[in-house]
Amino acid sequence: MSETKKSETSNEDTFIGIQVPPNAKSKKSFDSSVDFIDVTKEADNQPPEVKPYKTWKQYLEVAVCGSSLLSDGYCLSSIGMVITILKKLYPKESKEHHNIKHISTGSYIGTIVGQLFFGVFSDVLGRKAGMITSTVILIIATALCAGAYGYHGSINGMMQAMIAYRFFLGIGVGAEFVCGSISASESSAEIRSGIRHAIFVIVTDTATVVGHVLGALVPYILACIFGQEHLRIVWRLSIGFGVILPIVFLILRLRMKEVKAYTIHRVSIRKVPWLSVAKMYGPRLCLTSIIWFANDLIVCAFSLYSSSIIKSLLPSDASIARTFGWTVLIQAFSVPGSLLGAYFSDVIGPKYCLIVGMVLQGTVGFFMSGFYPQLIRKIAGFCVLYGVFLSLSEFGVLSNIRLLSAKTSPTPIRGLYCGIAVTAARCGAIAGIYVFGGDQLQKYFYVASGIYFFIAFLSFFLPNVGQSCVETENDRFLECCVLEGIDPKSLRDNPDF
Repeated sequence: MSETKKSETSNEDTFIGIQVPPNAKSKKSFDSSVDFIDVTKEADNQPPEVKPYKTWKQYLEVAVCGSSLLSDGYCLSSIGMVITILKKLYPKESKEHHNIKHISTGSYIGTIVGQLFFGVFSDVLGRKAGMITSTVILIIATALCAGAYGYHGSINGMMQAMIAYRFFLGIGVGAEFVCGSISASESSAEIRSGIRHAIFVIVTDTATVVGHVLGALVPYILACIFGQEHLRIVWRLSIGFGVILPIVFLILRLRMKEVKAYTIHRVSIRKVPWLSVAKMYGPRLCLTSIIWFANDLIVCAFSLYSSSIIKSLLPSDASIARTFGWTVLIQAFSVPGSLLGAYFSDVIGPKYCLIVGMVLQGTVGFFMSGFYPQLIRKIAGFCVLYGVFLSLSEFGVLSNIRLLSAKTSPTPIRGLYCGIAVTAARCGAIAGIYVFGGDQLQKYFYVASGIYFFIAFLSFFLPNVGQSCVETENDRFLECCVLEGIDPKSLRDNPDF
């Protein structure tokens, strides 16, 4: 063991094969015999400090980092069911005020705040601290939403209280989205090559999708148990169930160690050459943000209003349980889509998997728009095609754009980078609530399909990342520092850096 450690730190004049140019203003000399590496090529061998683990504990660490996104998916999905119930219970208040719509937008605005703040937070104070803090916020805010109450029993007061609580819930969701994603991306880089993308997608996107399914399934079960006469219990318990999952992950995260890749490669935010980093990573960040914005403009609104859409297609006397049952079926289609996206992200790469998914989804959308009058007469056929439409989004964009956002930047700025990309997505989700919030569903499918073909074209300019992309981006960052005349060893007082 001593020999291994010695071999890792014996040559302090070199750092992963980088040679300082003669004009670089470094404080320490580098071994001139070491060739300057080509960071555009994927390295098959991991550096000594990030060797693959062969135990189940490494897979568990990746799962603990990312799988808490299951609770995010549940919280974002269940509110669509709750809104359907609130509209039925309080039709007058729903029509006279805009509180119902603000319940949805309140959480998205909070999500934006959480994503931006905790993106920087996780870069400065650590991945573990960010994940634990986000989970605590999620637990408290969910409990408050479940117990929302208006002054003197006012219904409008209750809805306004839910708007406020959902804002704080959104902060927790946004924080979890960023902290969980980047932590999972760094942890997945330590497992064996060949399945890294799939593992990441499963513990992040698939977990979120399962949360969406549970967000429809739990209200459906509760509606079947309590019936039409006790819908107040149904919506409160539906929200309250979201507290259980974060508590479980909080216990697990308190016991885990800081993500290893972060402890090795973190850099003080004051020492980052921001101008050079902006030139290197700015264009791909803008492109990723545009694609994610356009996708969430469509998918989040379509998913959020799925129960309302189904209700409009069913007979007027259809029960809430029946509406929720069809919604569960639609949401369930996303699970195989996400799993297939996980598999093909390793087979053909995230970039081309994303493009294929968008082209197929746009094709299905055009079909649904063209045959909409016939489809609405057969609810089963409509739900199947609607489910396939959402499933292809998981296969294409949602499985891979998160991966590209979390793995196409270096560790020192990964939280900020991913936070900005996800914030663009949430802005798209907010816009989608208003753009696609009416009843012109046939026209919406036509517009959505056109957007998908457009962003499929833009996606050809995305980088196609490989299995060692996390380490490759760290190498590119260090190359940038060297070219700026910065000694990589001066970035951090860490003998292993």
